[in-house]
Amino acid sequence: MASSSRLKPGEKGNIIAKIGIKGRAGSISKSVQIFSNDPEKKVLTLILRATIQ
Repeated sequence: MASSSRLKPGEKGNIIAKIGIKGRAGSISKSVQIFSNDPEKKVLTLILRATIQ
């Protein structure tokens, strides 16, 4: 596990994403973009979806 925001090839890390839900209800969707130096996939978009009761 790497402890910085830059990883060497083959290293693993964690991504922490938070969505503020105070005062919200129903379905929400947010995206997080991950930027890399991979020539085939420079940007990866993660989509977070939730239903707030």
